[in-house]
Amino acid sequence: MALPQRAEGRGRPADWIAEAVSHHGADHVVDWCLELLEGTARAGDQDWPSLDLLGGPGATRYVVDRAAAGEADHWSRVWGARALRYVWRDAPEVELALVRALEDTAWRVREHAAALVALREIGAAADALVPLLGDETPRVRVAAARGLAVVGEHEHLGDLERVAATDDAPGTAARTAIDVLRRRLDLEA
Repeated sequence: MALPQRAEGRGRPADWIAEAVSHHGADHVVDWCLELLEGTARAGDQDWPSLDLLGGPGATRYVVDRAAAGEADHWSRVWGARALRYVWRDAPEVELALVRALEDTAWRVREHAAALVALREIGAAADALVPLLGDETPRVRVAAARGLAVVGEHEHLGDLERVAATDDAPGTAARTAIDVLRRRLDLEA
Protein backbone atom coordinates (compact mmCIF):
# COMPACT_ATOMS: atom_id res chain seq x y z
CA MET A 1 0.00 0.00 0.00
CA ALA A 2 1.55 3.29 -1.10
CA LEU A 3 1.43 6.44 0.96
CA PRO A 4 -1.46 8.70 0.04
CA GLN A 5 -0.60 11.38 -2.50
CA ARG A 6 -0.32 14.87 -1.10
CA ALA A 7 -2.67 17.40 -2.65
CA GLU A 8 -1.01 20.46 -4.14
CA GLY A 9 -0.75 23.33 -1.72
CA ARG A 10 -0.90 21.13 1.36
CA GLY A 11 2.50 22.26 2.61
CA ARG A 12 5.72 20.59 3.60
CA PRO A 13 6.87 18.80 6.75
CA ALA A 14 8.26 22.06 8.14
CA ASP A 15 4.83 23.64 7.70
CA TRP A 16 3.02 20.73 9.35
CA ILE A 17 5.38 20.79 12.33
CA ALA A 18 5.07 24.57 12.66
CA GLU A 19 1.30 24.14 12.78
CA ALA A 20 1.61 21.43 15.43
CA VAL A 21 3.88 23.67 17.51
CA SER A 22 1.57 26.67 17.17
CA HIS A 23 -1.41 24.63 18.38
CA HIS A 24 0.22 22.41 21.00
CA GLY A 25 3.53 24.03 22.01
CA ALA A 26 7.06 22.92 21.24
CA ASP A 27 7.55 20.86 24.40
CA HIS A 28 4.35 18.90 23.84
CA VAL A 29 5.30 18.17 20.22
CA VAL A 30 8.81 17.07 21.25
CA ASP A 31 7.33 14.81 23.93
CA TRP A 32 4.98 13.36 21.31
CA CYS A 33 7.89 12.72 18.95
CA LEU A 34 9.76 10.91 21.73
CA GLU A 35 6.72 8.75 22.46
CA LEU A 36 6.45 7.93 18.75
CA LEU A 37 10.14 7.05 18.55
CA GLU A 38 9.81 4.80 21.58
CA GLY A 39 6.70 3.17 20.10
CA THR A 40 4.51 4.11 23.06
CA ALA A 41 2.36 6.60 21.10
CA ARG A 42 0.23 5.37 18.24
CA ALA A 43 -1.86 6.93 15.51
CA GLY A 44 -5.28 7.75 16.87
CA ASP A 45 -4.17 7.98 20.54
CA GLN A 46 -6.43 10.41 22.38
CA ASP A 47 -3.48 11.82 24.35
CA TRP A 48 -1.79 13.15 21.22
CA PRO A 49 -2.78 15.27 18.23
CA SER A 50 -3.53 13.79 14.84
CA LEU A 51 -0.54 12.13 13.21
CA ASP A 52 -1.46 14.18 10.12
CA LEU A 53 0.36 17.08 11.81
CA LEU A 54 3.65 15.18 11.54
CA GLY A 55 3.19 12.92 8.53
CA GLY A 56 0.94 15.15 6.47
CA PRO A 57 -2.64 14.83 5.29
CA GLY A 58 -3.76 11.21 5.40
CA ALA A 59 -0.97 9.97 7.70
CA THR A 60 -3.25 8.86 10.51
CA ARG A 61 -5.59 6.97 8.19
CA TYR A 62 -2.64 5.34 6.44
CA VAL A 63 -1.15 4.03 9.71
CA VAL A 64 -4.53 2.95 11.12
CA ASP A 65 -5.36 1.09 7.89
CA ARG A 66 -1.99 -0.68 7.92
CA ALA A 67 -2.49 -1.72 11.54
CA ALA A 68 -5.98 -3.04 10.72
CA ALA A 69 -4.40 -5.12 7.95
CA GLY A 70 -1.94 -6.55 10.50
CA GLU A 71 1.06 -4.75 9.05
CA ALA A 72 3.79 -3.44 11.30
CA ASP A 73 3.97 0.32 11.69
CA HIS A 74 7.25 2.14 11.31
CA TRP A 75 5.88 5.32 9.76
CA SER A 76 4.88 6.83 13.11
CA ARG A 77 8.48 6.47 14.27
CA VAL A 78 9.78 7.87 10.96
CA TRP A 79 7.55 10.92 11.21
CA GLY A 80 8.42 11.40 14.88
CA ALA A 81 12.12 11.39 14.01
CA ARG A 82 11.64 13.65 10.99
CA ALA A 83 9.67 16.17 13.07
CA LEU A 84 12.67 16.59 15.37
CA ARG A 85 14.42 18.31 12.46
CA TYR A 86 11.97 21.19 12.94
CA VAL A 87 11.27 21.20 16.67
CA TRP A 88 13.80 20.38 19.38
CA ARG A 89 14.53 20.59 23.07
CA ASP A 90 18.05 20.34 24.44
CA ALA A 91 17.54 17.71 27.10
CA PRO A 92 19.17 14.39 28.00
CA GLU A 93 15.97 12.41 27.40
CA VAL A 94 15.73 13.75 23.86
CA GLU A 95 19.34 12.86 23.09
CA LEU A 96 18.91 9.41 24.64
CA ALA A 97 15.81 8.68 22.55
CA LEU A 98 17.72 9.75 19.47
CA VAL A 99 20.65 7.46 20.28
CA ARG A 100 18.21 4.56 20.80
CA ALA A 101 16.58 5.37 17.46
CA LEU A 102 19.92 4.67 15.76
CA GLU A 103 19.20 0.98 16.48
CA ASP A 104 15.61 1.00 15.19
CA THR A 105 14.54 -1.91 13.01
CA ALA A 106 13.32 0.47 10.29
CA TRP A 107 16.06 1.91 8.11
CA ARG A 108 14.20 5.19 7.59
CA VAL A 109 14.19 5.79 11.35
CA ARG A 110 17.92 5.02 11.55
CA GLU A 111 18.59 7.37 8.65
CA HIS A 112 16.63 10.24 10.21
CA ALA A 113 18.23 9.64 13.60
CA ALA A 114 21.74 9.72 12.08
CA ALA A 115 20.92 12.91 10.20
CA LEU A 116 19.64 14.44 13.43
CA VAL A 117 22.90 13.59 15.18
CA ALA A 118 24.65 15.84 12.65
CA LEU A 119 21.98 18.54 12.62
CA ARG A 120 21.72 18.79 16.41
CA GLU A 121 25.41 18.02 17.03
CA ILE A 122 24.77 15.15 19.47
CA GLY A 123 28.33 14.20 20.44
CA ALA A 124 27.10 11.45 22.75
CA ALA A 125 25.89 9.56 19.67
CA ALA A 126 29.26 9.35 17.89
CA ASP A 127 30.07 5.78 18.93
CA ALA A 128 26.50 4.67 18.15
CA LEU A 129 26.97 5.88 14.55
CA VAL A 130 29.90 3.54 13.90
CA PRO A 131 27.81 0.35 13.46
CA LEU A 132 25.62 2.22 10.97
CA LEU A 133 28.62 2.62 8.67
CA GLY A 134 28.03 -1.08 7.89
CA ASP A 135 24.24 -0.82 7.61
CA GLU A 136 22.61 -2.75 4.78
CA THR A 137 20.94 0.44 3.51
CA PRO A 138 23.26 2.87 1.68
CA ARG A 139 21.26 5.93 2.78
CA VAL A 140 21.83 4.98 6.41
CA ARG A 141 25.58 4.56 5.78
CA VAL A 142 25.67 8.01 4.15
CA ALA A 143 23.83 9.62 7.08
CA ALA A 144 26.16 7.90 9.56
CA ALA A 145 29.25 9.18 7.75
CA ARG A 146 27.82 12.69 7.66
CA GLY A 147 27.02 12.46 11.35
CA LEU A 148 30.57 11.41 12.18
CA ALA A 149 31.87 14.39 10.21
CA VAL A 150 30.11 16.62 12.73
CA VAL A 151 30.47 14.71 16.02
CA GLY A 152 33.22 12.16 15.40
CA GLU A 153 36.62 12.14 17.02
CA HIS A 154 40.07 10.99 16.00
CA GLU A 155 39.28 7.36 16.85
CA HIS A 156 36.48 7.33 14.26
CA LEU A 157 38.79 8.06 11.32
CA GLY A 158 39.66 4.38 10.82
CA ASP A 159 36.00 3.40 10.62
CA LEU A 160 35.37 6.12 8.06
CA GLU A 161 38.44 5.12 6.06
CA ARG A 162 37.10 1.57 5.67
CA VAL A 163 33.89 2.93 4.16
CA ALA A 164 35.79 5.52 2.10
CA ALA A 165 37.48 2.68 0.21
CA THR A 166 34.18 1.84 -1.48
CA ASP A 167 33.16 3.35 -4.80
CA ASP A 168 29.58 4.26 -3.96
CA ALA A 169 27.56 7.03 -2.27
CA PRO A 170 28.55 5.93 1.26
CA GLY A 171 32.22 5.90 0.17
CA THR A 172 31.90 9.42 -1.18
CA ALA A 173 30.19 10.56 2.02
CA ALA A 174 32.90 8.91 4.12
CA ARG A 175 35.69 10.60 2.12
CA THR A 176 33.99 13.96 2.62
CA ALA A 177 33.48 13.18 6.32
CA ILE A 178 37.18 12.38 6.71
CA ASP A 179 38.13 15.74 5.19
CA VAL A 180 35.65 17.61 7.40
CA LEU A 181 36.69 15.67 10.49
CA ARG A 182 40.39 16.27 9.89
CA ARG A 183 39.79 20.02 9.49
CA ARG A 184 37.51 20.14 12.51
CA LEU A 185 40.06 18.34 14.68
CA ASP A 186 43.04 20.28 13.25
CA LEU A 187 44.71 17.12 12.01
CA GLU A 188 47.23 17.14 9.19
CA ALA A 189 45.90 15.81 5.89
